[in-house]
Amino acid sequence: MKNAKRRTGTLLVALVLAGAGGLLTLTAGQGAAKEQGDEKLRADILSIDELKQFGPLTQPPVVFLHDKHTAALGKQAKFYQKECGTCHLSDKDGTMFLAYRRDDAPASADKIKDTYHNNCIKCHMDMSAAGVKSGPTDVQCKGCHNGKPDVASNWQPIVVDKRLHFRHAATQAQSENKCGACHHIYDEAAGKTIAAPAPEKVPGACVYCHTESGSVVPGRKPEKIRSLRLAAHGECVTCHRSVAASGGKDVATGPSTCAGCHGPLDQKAIAETSLKKVPADADLRIKRGQPDYAMIRPAAAAKPLVGADGKPVKPYGMPPVPFDHKYHEAKSETCVSCHHAALTSCAEKCHTVPGSKDGGFVTLEGAMHKADATQSCAGCHAALQKKPECAGCHNSMKKGVGDKSQCGSCHVTPKDGLDAAVSEFMERNDKEAAAMAPALAERLLAGKREQTVTFAASDIPETVTIGSLAKEYEASVLPHRKIVLSMVAGMKDSKLAGAFHATDAAVCQGCHHNSPASKTPPRCGNCHPAVEGTAASPRPALKAAYHNQCMGCHTAMGIDGKVVDKAPGAKPVPKATDCTGCHAAKKQ
Repeated sequence: MKNAKRRTGTLLVALVLAGAGGLLTLTAGQGAAKEQGDEKLRADILSIDELKQFGPLTQPPVVFLHDKHTAALGKQAKFYQKECGTCHLSDKDGTMFLAYRRDDAPASADKIKDTYHNNCIKCHMDMSAAGVKSGPTDVQCKGCHNGKPDVASNWQPIVVDKRLHFRHAATQAQSENKCGACHHIYDEAAGKTIAAPAPEKVPGACVYCHTESGSVVPGRKPEKIRSLRLAAHGECVTCHRSVAASGGKDVATGPSTCAGCHGPLDQKAIAETSLKKVPADADLRIKRGQPDYAMIRPAAAAKPLVGADGKPVKPYGMPPVPFDHKYHEAKSETCVSCHHAALTSCAEKCHTVPGSKDGGFVTLEGAMHKADATQSCAGCHAALQKKPECAGCHNSMKKGVGDKSQCGSCHVTPKDGLDAAVSEFMERNDKEAAAMAPALAERLLAGKREQTVTFAASDIPETVTIGSLAKEYEASVLPHRKIVLSMVAGMKDSKLAGAFHATDAAVCQGCHHNSPASKTPPRCGNCHPAVEGTAASPRPALKAAYHNQCMGCHTAMGIDGKVVDKAPGAKPVPKATDCTGCHAAKKQ
């Protein structure tokens, strides 16, 4: 062990690990792992298929239930004297290798096959000879190589969010170098990794160095950097075990079983524990010298750009984006939510205006505006628009993410004498611009709306009677004011909604989607014809427009058939099939 001291992992990243489950083991000093029983959905399923790297498999992969084995072996002291060492070797520092009975160095196909066959079958035979129920002991391949297993995986990636990071950091609160307990950097002079000497020296999330498949850095010693899977399991499990071993059976430590980290119910328990253990007023911000405010602009060109006429050309035609970095940090679980490859500026090296190899030739414009990319600004906003309280409008309306009329919501046009300051900022080199950015961004954002508001209640019609098509049914009386005010109330805590609903009429356009922004929008029948025509038209007829708009909103928000009004005796929102819920049948 590494001096058997308390060490805890701070992986600010979703650990999406290879295989159906993570190779995790028993918690030292705390008894056997909890067996999952006969559940058909498990988080501990490992697929032993290492030989596929050498060519097509001649047998189905072995489905191995890791927690089931550790639970069974934990009851057999005679066969389990080495704990995890029964199956796993460790390096000189006590960090465990994940490969079965060998280190993580490459091995030949014959060596891998013999290691499994000789040791697994022998263990089964030894336990059977002792009268203990065990796995297959014959040499029939199908005993282990079962092509139709009767279990399925419910494994989930583990996200070490800000609360879990806070809990880990709290265990190192008295340490002189608490970040260095887990985070390390490569020391070129020493030729090895060392503890990060200070918070500002932490290179960022583990995934920045430990990629999914690992990487090789020529000239570095060692040249190969472990994959995220190997690094996370090797360091975190070793740490959890060493903490338990050094503190006795009652010491609080992290899980060391597959289900303990990756089981849905266990993850729910971890989240609930975090809510209980982390004070409500705790500062969860991970401080690394980052600014509260920033400005998003293209990186400065190495040399001035000139057009065909020889005159200087601006590298980017849009105004820069003032960005409330602190606010966005509070809304994200990890730094990797946005900074997916490095903590440096997106535009600095990866996402340049024309695109670069380092960023997969994704341009700065694409990185910021790609609506289906979770790390982009537009992509994140698009995902939020799918929340029930937003989806009612944004599911059907054409405006939203990608609407060019909304460019000014982010690309703020400077006012009140800030034009000169913004022009100066754009002309500075990256280092000088970074120094100017926080104060300039704060000033540009000072006048932005932070809450969604609309017209005064007295200016909003209390009801709207929809009766132009009344034939089989009575006119429908829409509780117009109540709907509008409830929508506004649902967005009151969203600064994002406030920024994009920048006018009092913005909320109105959720229904009056193609009308001019106005306190008195035109009637729906002004655009939608009362009778469906024979010619193809992008506009639905009036009846279809009403039904699509009203019922589509109820469905998207998940409120059809539910009572959402808090008033006594309130009725449920009509279901799509409940015609008389909106308009009563006419009396004969």
